[in-house]
Amino acid sequence: MRFHLHKYKIESELTRGHKHKLFGYAGNMLGLSSFHFHFFYGVCSYDNHTHYFSGITGMPIKTEFGHVHKIEGTLESNVLHMHKFEGFTNEDISYFSSKQAASYGH
Repeated sequence: MRFHLHKYKIESELTRGHKHKLFGYAGNMLGLSSFHFHFFYGVCSYDNHTHYFSGITGMPIKTEFGHVHKIEGTLESNVLHMHKFEGFTNEDISYFSSKQAASYGH
């Protein structure tokens, strides 16, 4: 399987009267074919505070037009609270050549 990215857009659970929106790309891929996962990380802000997040997706879940990955975790604690999040990557993926993948993120 070629190196690829999945876009994601997930909303956290409501905590202390607000939610956070997490969006980005699950990038760096490890594994082969139907046995692979991606790493993701980012930061989200709301009402003058931020939370960092990172994690590893679940294994691929086959769909009609390809596959998705489950994303779940907890936003890093800040201002004495944290948020849980759970969702799936988009089915749409972006493929890269091995040369592009080697320079991804540099």
